[in-house]
Amino acid sequence: MENQQQLPTELYWGTPHDVCQIEGFWYMAGFMEATTAFRSEFEPMKDDILLTSFTKTGTTWLKALCYNILDEEENDVLAKENPHDVVPTLDSTFLQDQVQHLLVNSPPGRSRLLHTHLPCSYLPEKVRSSGCKLVYVARNPKDTLVSLWHFLNKNLKADPFPLERAVETFCRGVMPFGPFYEHVVGYWEESKKRPDEVLFLKYEDLCRNPREQVRNLASFLGREANIDVEKVLWRSSLNRLKELKVNKDDDIKEGQHVHHSAFFRTGTVGDWKNYLTPDMVQRIDQLTQCL
Repeated sequence: MENQQQLPTELYWGTPHDVCQIEGFWYMAGFMEATTAFRSEFEPMKDDILLTSFTKTGTTWLKALCYNILDEEENDVLAKENPHDVVPTLDSTFLQDQVQHLLVNSPPGRSRLLHTHLPCSYLPEKVRSSGCKLVYVARNPKDTLVSLWHFLNKNLKADPFPLERAVETFCRGVMPFGPFYEHVVGYWEESKKRPDEVLFLKYEDLCRNPREQVRNLASFLGREANIDVEKVLWRSSLNRLKELKVNKDDDIKEGQHVHHSAFFRTGTVGDWKNYLTPDMVQRIDQLTQCL
């Protein structure tokens, strides 16, 4: 494991939690044991499907869509389970007993559906050579920032973190898995090098044309033949999921870090316009122009 005492470290957005910098990206210090174990011990299989994303870019929806595309038994599991419980995020949960059980005891012939927030350059080396498929979802940086700010404030047991400071640290890249732009570009470039193995999705495209995007996603996953697009979209709908009892539960279960309801807000494209000032927008947009 990385020697955290020798790494650049800062407090994360007004929380008592440290983020530490490794190879140009920032990570939650409290999850580094799981992250290190994931990178060194994970044994990928060719049929694995690894979902990847920056935080608050549509991870919950992507997990739901892919789970329902692959759900050949049509049990509507997500009526009783949260997407994050059935599709584990390995960089934070790899050492948990239930995750290890899932990795070892997946049914034969069925793809393991997994997730990570790690940047492309920090993925386990075996993932690159395994032939498994990666699906990345990107989102407008301003909506990502506002969603992350709401998510953090909802879970803070303290005064809300000022939006002005959130913009400043976002632009500096000091947040888990940041910098944001380098994270996105890493997967974009990988998708161009390996289009048969890496699919790059945009959250806005999923919102504007969900049927076409789900068909493309199903085709990439090798499930286009028998897919019921309307059923997948309905079962995966954030409006439906957030009204289910399992996702209204504010109890934090063993092995979890936030309650299920925290994963659902508006999911609206362009919500940043209700929060960011022109100066904030200019600062964020300038980073995009520098790429």
